[in-house]
Amino acid sequence: MILPKLERLKKLAGSRLIVSLSGTSLSKSEISMLREVSPCGIIYFKRNVESCESLQSLIKSTKFCESIEFHSIDEEGGRVRRLPKDGYSLPSMKELAASGKETAAEKIGILAKKLNEIGINMNMAPNVDLRSGEDNSIVGDRSFSEDPETVTEFAEIYIRKMQEAGVFPVIKHFPGHGTTVTDSHSELPLITKPFSELSKEDLVPYSRLANQAGFVMKAHLLLPEISPLPASVSPEWDRILRKNLGFTGISMTDDIEMHALDVFSAKEKTELFFASGTDKLLICSGKEEAILEMHEAAVKFYEKQE
Repeated sequence: MILPKLERLKKLAGSRLIVSLSGTSLSKSEISMLREVSPCGIIYFKRNVESCESLQSLIKSTKFCESIEFHSIDEEGGRVRRLPKDGYSLPSMKELAASGKETAAEKIGILAKKLNEIGINMNMAPNVDLRSGEDNSIVGDRSFSEDPETVTEFAEIYIRKMQEAGVFPVIKHFPGHGTTVTDSHSELPLITKPFSELSKEDLVPYSRLANQAGFVMKAHLLLPEISPLPASVSPEWDRILRKNLGFTGISMTDDIEMHALDVFSAKEKTELFFASGTDKLLICSGKEEAILEMHEAAVKFYEKQE
């Protein structure tokens, strides 16, 4: 059956969006929103989780929305956890690396199996940022190491154990949050290294993992030497990721609603996203009006292309 033009464009626009929900159960309006938007994925946060069982029920309640391919979560370990703390919970990536490869693999495998059991098939981890110091980096213990080789080795373990359990890992935060002192949730961070140094250090894990990791998250990070735009919506950074580093998988923005992008309207963010070459856009507030606004802007973008 050939869909009417508007319905086709709505589905096309939705296929680029990973959205979020407001609570631990679907409201009637959220059911309508999911039917209207037909997103390719949902990302779950602490506000969506009373228990692992309740999250499993929430995921099952979305099955009517056949467009959803990805049920994702940001369960790094340490201070970035969405699930209740239990035996499956990971320590920080710094602690994981300190525990050794065998212990790290065992612990990551336990979490991966738990995620699969719940119905999660995508984890927004591992973090492959380089640690530049506990006090002057927003990353800190969220990183395996300050050494790119060590980061790559432990990220490979993380990727493998997630994939073995049927969970897609997402490496982040491209092109490297470890050099910054600003949190992109609050304002736009500036990368403090020249590109020549970044290439020899922070970009090494992306180059080494390009053929192993199917997904990369692009961060709202600014390096004026490369682009006047944040990496998340920059065509220049997309070319570096794909042509220089050899990445052939799916890229996504960090949360498009972070304050780092406040200078842009929803329409501008959407247009920049489409022009950038990035594949998927994350909308993480759980606010239906924000999701519908971005979806409408995406539909209008596609209408102009016809």
